[in-house]
Amino acid sequence: MTDFKAGDPVFGVVEQVADGCYAEKLAIRAAIVARKPEALSHVEAAALALIGLTALVSVEDTLKLKRGEKILVQGGAGGVAGFAVQLAKHIGARVITTASPANHDYLRALGADQIVDYTMEDFTKVVSGCDAVFDTVGGEVANRSFAVLRPGGRAAFIGSGATAPISPRSDVTSLRPKVGRARAHLERIVALVAAGAVRVPEARIYPLSEAAAAHRVSEGRHLRGKLVFKVR
Repeated sequence: MTDFKAGDPVFGVVEQVADGCYAEKLAIRAAIVARKPEALSHVEAAALALIGLTALVSVEDTLKLKRGEKILVQGGAGGVAGFAVQLAKHIGARVITTASPANHDYLRALGADQIVDYTMEDFTKVVSGCDAVFDTVGGEVANRSFAVLRPGGRAAFIGSGATAPISPRSDVTSLRPKVGRARAHLERIVALVAAGAVRVPEARIYPLSEAAAAHRVSEGRHLRGKLVFKVR
């Protein structure tokens, strides 16, 4: 994709919260934004940006997932995890994910090969021999995820704080993706969507005046898809 011109609509992710996400206007480096495709609305582009960056860095750059491998994506209905499910399927992996029954049809439509109902099943009892795990949940789910890996497997964690949990096994690798901001990754997101490999996530839209309510939904950790604020 060629460089955009002044006045072109763009999308991206601010480098830190202090940059002022909840604002009508902000200054951001041109190198970390990309042109918004005409086929995507502003809401769709906003919903894709951070979840796409996080999933790409985690699955492609950190886990280096390959065709034919098996991956467990924890919490598949969330925005990042849902993108990761589709990306892993596009790469050619066998994709297993965890979700409540209400989200099983949604995840099948995203391409999941196997869905574990975490409300009824212990995933460590029904999943094994994975080449990779991508955990978006954290806590005990993260700690128990090591059990499903084969020797030599690797796990990436984004729900466990700034560092990955220490692996209890010497034969697997625990990784914390470093999610930076780069135009190349944003353009990769656009290409995946344009090719039909990844679809825009479900978006629950809130006016900025209802930010507190939106944060309560986010903190509940059971949202399907992505929250988007409309500033005006």
